[in-house]
Amino acid sequence: MSFQIVNIILYSKTGKIRNISFSTNSVNIITGASKTGKSALIHIVNYCLGQKKNNIPEGVIMKHVSWFAVHLVKDKEELFVARRNPGPSKYSSEEIYIEIGHNLDIPDYNTLNKNTNLDGLIMQLNGFSGITEYSFDPKLEHTRKTGKANIGKALIYCFQEQSEIADPHFLFHRQGEEFLPQSIKDYMPFFLGIIDKEHIFNKEELRSKKRELKIIENQIAERERLKGSSFKKAHSLIAEAVTVGLIPTILQMPQSWVEVKEVLSNSVNSRTEQDIPEGQYTNELNGLFEKQQHLKSSFRTARDEIDALQVLKSGGNGFAQESNEQRARLKSIDLLPIDEKADHHICPLCSSALENPTPNSQAIHTNLQKISEQLDGVTSDISHIEQMITLAEAKKIEAHSELQSINAQINAIQQINQQIEEIRDLNAKRALVKGRLGLYLETIVDIEDEKADDSDIERLISRIQTLEELLDSDALKGRLSSVLSVLSRDITDLARRLNLEYSKHPIRLDSEKLTVVADTEDGMVPLERMGSGETWVSLHLITHLVLHRWFAKKNLPVPHFIFFDQPTQAYYPPDVSDDIVKNTDRDSVLQMFKLISDCVIDAGFQVIITEHADIQEKWYQEMVRHKWWDGTTKLVPLEWIEDN
Repeated sequence: MSFQIVNIILYSKTGKIRNISFSTNSVNIITGASKTGKSALIHIVNYCLGQKKNNIPEGVIMKHVSWFAVHLVKDKEELFVARRNPGPSKYSSEEIYIEIGHNLDIPDYNTLNKNTNLDGLIMQLNGFSGITEYSFDPKLEHTRKTGKANIGKALIYCFQEQSEIADPHFLFHRQGEEFLPQSIKDYMPFFLGIIDKEHIFNKEELRSKKRELKIIENQIAERERLKGSSFKKAHSLIAEAVTVGLIPTILQMPQSWVEVKEVLSNSVNSRTEQDIPEGQYTNELNGLFEKQQHLKSSFRTARDEIDALQVLKSGGNGFAQESNEQRARLKSIDLLPIDEKADHHICPLCSSALENPTPNSQAIHTNLQKISEQLDGVTSDISHIEQMITLAEAKKIEAHSELQSINAQINAIQQINQQIEEIRDLNAKRALVKGRLGLYLETIVDIEDEKADDSDIERLISRIQTLEELLDSDALKGRLSSVLSVLSRDITDLARRLNLEYSKHPIRLDSEKLTVVADTEDGMVPLERMGSGETWVSLHLITHLVLHRWFAKKNLPVPHFIFFDQPTQAYYPPDVSDDIVKNTDRDSVLQMFKLISDCVIDAGFQVIITEHADIQEKWYQEMVRHKWWDGTTKLVPLEWIEDN
């Protein structure tokens, strides 16, 4: 059994409560003048039952109400749902308060604090209305996605707004919205009980058995494919593992799946990554580079010093050579005697007269002695320079030797760094190979060397065939056709009771076109071609009353209430006065309300009607729960407006 409505509650912004109560399993009429807020009740209930978009009319209601709420009952279970007013020009609120229990009291304003969101509310309402986990799977050639039955799809059968109840083109609530017609057709078999719990269980079992069979078939195919290629892929992966050092070299490749999985598992689980001591070598290398620069500087200094000394030595040798030549020439004075009285105007060799006097032999000997002394000094300096060159050469050799040693150390560490890079690269290669091995292992983890049990496959195929027969779409269509035939018979009977147009012909519910049609001798006549507003309204009422009798009788997961707004609109033009509406007593209107009353008796569902008509008949007045005719009683109390 699904739920009915016992209260619609409004909370003012100051905490006051407006309660509109209803009786279960009966007709509930709210009659009143125009602009009293009657038509907003459908939108309030829809909003509280999880509609995403708020369609409550803007104006007084949205301005002066803080929370909207409904009090629901199912057998002895009760559910209270309050949802915050999103505010003017806003469409939704996720602030929702729910309370579940027995004999619930209406909570006071201060109790209303969010304890769930919209998804949580829908989940709660699905369970409270009895909707099980059912998903509709479109055929493969269809593009629409798989969906699930939920409270929103069930409420399609629970509301007839003022603009819908007399619509000749659309039979159901929101049917004119994009994608909704197809959704109604997809889930109608579920809500009519054609798809029952046993069908859902069979459908889930079929999915499970097909998955199980697919796994076994994949195992067989993979095993045959792999064996057919002589373990080519497995052996290739093992060879890669050997190459990167995940496993030691093996002399013979494994020839059974047990061995293959063992080798691959060992490779995946092996710990072969090498540690990389980067910091130590980096610090040493930096220190060696500093020493290298210092030694290069020392080497250049020694080399420059040697070059300078060599230049100095070369200059000294030139002076010595010139001095030796001059001394040799002066040595010739040893041929002449030293005669202090000699005439210096006479040549001592040829005795010829000289214009300029020659130096005496004593002067020549004096000059020769000075040159010899200077030459001895130069010879002494060159020896000292050679000693300095020797020391500088020693320094240069020492710096060069140390530099070679430093360079050797640098080269060694750079080779280590290269090895580190190689290690890092090897670790990356091993990680890549491990990943490939792990992925391959997942594909063969359940493959055994033995063949799958043929009896299990036969058993699965047999069960799948049985389930497919039970779930056959033709069989499903047949059961749907049978239920629609029963419903159509009731629709025809009620149409004849109201003496509607075409009621002498069979009138049926068309689940494909989502309308009612009359099957005449001249062909099918759909609702939109039946003509009068009275017929349109009456067939909307009749169809939904028949559906809800079926929902209640079969205890189906559709909320057991139907909400009609202004069903007498076809009888009164828009400009008729409220006084005329209040006192009118047309036969057709009486018949319509009597029909509604009779359909609800002991049927197990509830009808809520918001209406202008206030028929002064006892049986009608017994169905009236609220009257808003005094000019002050409205959905939103005047005092709430005055408070603001």
